[in-house]
Amino acid sequence: MRNNPEVRQQMFELIEQWKQSGLSQNAFCEQQSIRFHKFYYWYKCYRKDNDISDKNNRGFVKLKIEKPSVAFSVEIHFPGGVHVLFHEPVSSNYIKTLIS
Repeated sequence: MRNNPEVRQQMFELIEQWKQSGLSQNAFCEQQSIRFHKFYYWYKCYRKDNDISDKNNRGFVKLKIEKPSVAFSVEIHFPGGVHVLFHEPVSSNYIKTLIS
């Protein structure tokens, strides 16, 4: 499949559409009825061909909390477009426990 130039061109055009859409990869794949793993495979090929690093894919980031606190609204953004939003007060210790 990777060696088929027509499929490659079609997928690379979809990746360009996604980049301009402002949508997460998951949302774009749902909108276009594309399986996420297929899109991600072609996105890796696209990045490799265009010598683009994935700035969002940095691996794990250590969360260090200096002083426990309470926030009235917390939003966490994960790679891949997943967002978690707390609408009630949440302690930093709870978030630390949640993602550990």
